[in-house]
Amino acid sequence: MKTLKKRSEFLSVAKGGRIARRAFVLQSAKTRSDGDPRMGYTVTKKTGNSVERSRIKRRLRAAVASLDMDIAQIGADYVLVGRRAALSQPFEDLLKDLKGSLRNAFKPRKSRPIQPKPNSLANSKPPHDNVKEN
Repeated sequence: MKTLKKRSEFLSVAKGGRIARRAFVLQSAKTRSDGDPRMGYTVTKKTGNSVERSRIKRRLRAAVASLDMDIAQIGADYVLVGRRAALSQPFEDLLKDLKGSLRNAFKPRKSRPIQPKPNSLANSKPPHDNVKEN
């Protein structure tokens, strides 16, 4: 699979949808009308030292390489933002999460009904001003 190299490509994908998993966040966007899907890998500096960040990226690259990329859509770009849990998560679970995320990347999300938050002031009685009512 081709990889994203330029910062502008990463920024255009960041404007698309996101799917969060334990070991990574998958960002996806349809940036082209045709062509093979492309993948970018990144790990923020908040995540460990350079050795750990490199190990996370290598594990994510290996997971993508072992997948059948017919799941990915034509003309789509993906960015995997690695998390520290990618180091400890079993590789089979990482593959399963990645496969499911790629399948659901462009499916419309179901909206959840908005539930009103309980308002403590609305349910309580109004304060008394020490005035007697007759």
